[in-house]
Amino acid sequence: MEGSTNNTNVANYQLLSKYYDELLSDQEAFSLWLKYIEEKPFKTVLELASGSGILADILAKKGYIVTASDISEDMKEVAKNNYDGEYLILNMIDYHLDRKFDLIICFVDSINYLYEEELYSFFKCAHEHLNENGRLIFDMHNISRLKEFKESYIEEGYVSDIPYLWTITTDEYEDIIHQHFTFYTNDGMIQEHHIQNVFSIELIKEKMKDFFNIRVIDDFVKDEKVLIIGEKK
Repeated sequence: MEGSTNNTNVANYQLLSKYYDELLSDQEAFSLWLKYIEEKPFKTVLELASGSGILADILAKKGYIVTASDISEDMKEVAKNNYDGEYLILNMIDYHLDRKFDLIICFVDSINYLYEEELYSFFKCAHEHLNENGRLIFDMHNISRLKEFKESYIEEGYVSDIPYLWTITTDEYEDIIHQHFTFYTNDGMIQEHHIQNVFSIELIKEKMKDFFNIRVIDDFVKDEKVLIIGEKK
């Protein structure tokens, strides 16, 4: 792949946000999430790590009152193409809103961007922002993904006519997945590096137990994703 010799490293989603839907959106996943989202009646929902806003838009069009959110200003800008409702910039381990919700959701393995020591705060914040009998639903990497990417995964192609290289590797000793994106733009080579921590179900249960009754769907996507449903205590 060709590009100028200029090499720039950028923050997470600073450039990837522009190509997120084209490169990473998984339409099949929406029906899987909706199966569990809608198994119990609710009216209000807070989506954490909303990304490009597609799921928030789907839920809003179904008549739910949706508050979308993300820590990335760049993702919020992209979401304007998909969702025209409320979209907050917030950190999912430290937010203080003046309202509570029937449901809080967090998908696309977003919890895996947290460190182990941040998990308790994530669950505590969610608990504080749920109504009585409220639910927290999130997905995360299956622990088996550490073995899957023991040998590097490499994908290359074009997104919006821009050549890219996407590599995924793991550090089994640290339970970490590394995702590296390289885009060969007219302005040079731009790189983003994402680090995701992979957690065991047992660890998640331990961190949640003070706040939620826990249900685990460990074959949500076989060998790839685990779904966790927390019922507020």
